[in-house]
This record gives sequence, structure tokens and C-alpha cells, in this order.
Amino acid sequence: MRRYLFLPILLFCSGIFADQVPIPKLVHRVTDLTSTLNEEEVSNLEDKLKTFEKRKGSQVVLVIIPTTGDETIEQYSIRLAEDWKIGRKGTADGVIFLVAKDDRKMRFEIGRGLEGAIPDVVSKRIQLEYVRPLFKEGKYFDGIDQGIEKILGLIDGEQLPEPSSTSYESSSGSAEDDNFGLYIGALIAIGIAVGFLFKKLFSLLQAGVATYAGYWVGGLLGFSLEVMLPLLVIFFILLCIIYIAAKNPGSGGGSGWSGSSWSSYSSSDSGWSSSSSSSDSFSGGGGDFSGGGSSSDW
Repeated sequence: MRRYLFLPILLFCSGIFADQVPIPKLVHRVTDLTSTLNEEEVSNLEDKLKTFEKRKGSQVVLVIIPTTGDETIEQYSIRLAEDWKIGRKGTADGVIFLVAKDDRKMRFEIGRGLEGAIPDVVSKRIQLEYVRPLFKEGKYFDGIDQGIEKILGLIDGEQLPEPSSTSYESSSGSAEDDNFGLYIGALIAIGIAVGFLFKKLFSLLQAGVATYAGYWVGGLLGFSLEVMLPLLVIFFILLCIIYIAAKNPGSGGGSGWSGSSWSSYSSSDSGWSSSSSSSDSFSGGGGDFSGGGSSSDW
């Protein structure tokens, strides 16, 4: 009897712990993990979606993956939507066009704010009448382009808030501009602090020049300001520790360090060379989804 009771528990647990296809990292509006589209096609779609987003405010993204694994495309799609949060916060005007190529399935996941503009039955017709025939012929780009065009047309006819600082892109850009002065102030403060800590080694002016040099080198390596500030702080804390250890050899620190060797330590932070950032980063705007949309195969 216990075996019969244990079986459903085992099946339930196996369902919970079944491997899920991971959610890809959101970097661009077009994510193709199957190399179905060539670079030119990806660039064309990316430009189209970016231009539309700047004009209308809505975020529309395309995701092509090989398979959704054990999950249905609906389950994977809503998990993707909850993770990426495409669309503006409060407006919820995001759309995800998901294609599971090896499964031969596709889905439009519609943001809560666009469920009136793009009813499930309409998004289904777009798939069946425009996308599916082209997919069956292997014309994936043409089918995707047709589907996206129809979706953008429906969104265009909807009264939505004008793109403003609430959109992710403009808000991040303006925020960066607003914070630029704070960053510069923080750099000056770091330079002054370093000057006081190492006043026996070099002047405030030299400390300021060294701080600026570190900032400039970080810029050449592609670090953003947000990344640079904590790295500078960490670097100077390490420098301070080395300096104290050098002045107290008995404590286990190194010896022979002098003020003239500052430059020999300025490039010793091994973490700098491993970081990178994208100049055209993309992120969801905080939109939410309630499971609206439609799916079909081909």
C-alpha cells in the first residue's frame, strides 16, 4: 500500500525537479540561439524594433531557441516573460515573439496592457495566415518579419503613453547624464582621500592625476562609470594595505616599497581585464504579463 502512496509523490517530485531549459540572458531585442538568422537579418530586425520602441515606447522582442524541453511553449514563454519583464512598467506594453524551432512551435506572449489591442484570436490569425505558411517553406526571416510587422501595426493603433523618461532606454540615458556630475565628484573625493592617506608619498595633485589615470585606463578597457568607482575604491584600499604592510615589515607585509613605485602597483588589480560591457545594452522596462497570447505550430 505504501508503494502506491509513494508513487504519486515520486512523480510529483520528478516534475518539480525536471531540468528546465534555461532562460537566455537578455542583451538585445533579437535573441537567436539557433543561428537561423544571418547577421544582416538580425540587424534589420533589431533596428526595426529599436526604432519602433523609440517612437511608440512599446518593447517587442524576438527569441528563437531550439526547444522548450519538457515544458510547453506556454510554460516556457511565461517564465521568460516574468524573467525579462519586457514592456514599460505600469503600461505593460511588451510583446515576446517566441519560436522553438526544433519543436516547430511559436507563441506571441502579450503584455497585460496590450491584451485589448492584440486579442488572442488576432495574434493566432497572424501566426496562421502570415507566419506559418512562410515557416513551412523554410523562410524563417520572412515569416518572422511578417509577424512582427502585423504586431507592430496593431500596437501602433493603440493609444499608449508617449515614450518618455519612463522607458528603459531614455531613463537609463538621462539617469547616466544626471549622475555624471556625481561620478566626477566621487572621483575627486577619492583622489583627495588618497592624497591624504599617502601624503608622505605624493601630493594631492599627484593623487588626483593618479585617480584620473586609473579612470581613463578603465574607460579604455570598456568599464562603465558604475563599475569604475567601486574598482577604484577597492584598488586604493589594496594600495593602502600594501603601504601599511611595507611600513611594518614585521607584520608579514612586503618590503622595499617606496613612493616612487606607485606606478608599479597601479595595474596589479587582476580583475580588470576580465570584465566587459555592451555599448548597446538592453533590458526590460518592468512590464508584466498575465499569460495572454496564442501559440501554434507549423
